[in-house]
Amino acid sequence: MKKEIRIDELRVMMLDALALRGIGSEDADFIVDDFLDAELEGHKTHGVSKFLTIDIGLSGREGSIEIVSRTGGHRELGHIAARQAAALSAELAKEHGVGLVALTNVSRYARLVPYSRLIAERGCIGIVTNNGGPAHVVPFGGSAPMFGTNPLSFGFPQGEKPPLLFDFATAQGELRQAIVEERSLPERTFLDAAGAFTTDPQRVQGVLPFGGARGAALCMALEILTGAFVGAKMGGEIRDEYDLGYLFCALSPEMFSSADDFIAQTSALAEAVRTSAPAAGNAQVFVPGERSAQRRSEQLARGTVELEADVYDRIRAMSLSREGGYENSRSMN
Repeated sequence: MKKEIRIDELRVMMLDALALRGIGSEDADFIVDDFLDAELEGHKTHGVSKFLTIDIGLSGREGSIEIVSRTGGHRELGHIAARQAAALSAELAKEHGVGLVALTNVSRYARLVPYSRLIAERGCIGIVTNNGGPAHVVPFGGSAPMFGTNPLSFGFPQGEKPPLLFDFATAQGELRQAIVEERSLPERTFLDAAGAFTTDPQRVQGVLPFGGARGAALCMALEILTGAFVGAKMGGEIRDEYDLGYLFCALSPEMFSSADDFIAQTSALAEAVRTSAPAAGNAQVFVPGERSAQRRSEQLARGTVELEADVYDRIRAMSLSREGGYENSRSMN
C-alpha cells in the first residue's frame, strides 16, 4: 500500500532522524537532499527507502576522515567522507590540473552524482566510481558472483548553467527495492543459487552485468580501480561496506584548452544531441540526466511524493528514536 506524503514533511522527518544520530545540520542537509532527489527523480533504488539503511553505516562510525598520503578514511559515514573527498579532488585539480583522491574504510553512500556534480560545480570535470560490493555481479558466461555493481559517474562543468551529469551502474541494482515494493524482478537478469534465471527477489544470488561481455569488462576494470588500486578489497574478499574503495578524479578543463572553449564545445554537443532526430515513437532526444531533472521539478511543483506505507512508517519511527530503519541492506548498489 502506498501513501501520498508532503515533501516538506518527509524532509523534516529525515533531518530529525539524522539529528538524533548525531549528524550535523550541514551534513544532514546534504544527505537528505541526496536521498530525496533520487526519490523525486524516479531513482527509487537510491531514494527514501535506502535512507532506512543509514544505521548500518552509522553502526561502525568512528569519526571524521583523516587524510593519509592523500587517501584514507576513519570509519566515517560515507556521505560525509565522500563530500570531503570530492571537494579535495577539485581543489587539487585547480592547483595541479589533476586531482585524484582515494577513499577507504568508510560506509557506503547512495548515488555518485552528488559528488561528480560537486566537482563540476567547482569548474572541473568529475569522474567518480566505487566498487559496489559485496559481490553480486557474475562475470560474462559465469554464474558465481564476483564483482560489485560498480557505478560510474561523470560531471562536466557548463559555467553558469547546471553541469552535464551522467550516472549509472554496470549492473541492475534493484533487489532491495523489489523486496520493499513486494514485486517481481525483470526477467533474464537475476540468477538463483543454481545459476538459473529468477524473478523472485528472495532467491537472488547474482545478477548479470549490463552490455554482455563489454559491460562485464567495464565492471571488472572498475573493481580493480576501486579495489587493488586504492588499497581496498575486491570480489569475494569484501565482507561489509567498510571493505569498499572509492575513487574521485577531478580534471581541470584548462589542461589542454581554455575553460571557455571547453564549455562552448560541450554545450554545443549537448544542444546537437537535444535537437537531433528522435527515434520512432519518441517526441524528442534528451541529454543523459535531463529526464530525471524534469521528473524532480514536476514532483517539487506538486509538493508530494508517493511512498510505500512501511517506508513512511519506518522513517517516522527513525525521526522519533534510534530505531525503525532496516537492520540489513541486502542491496545491489
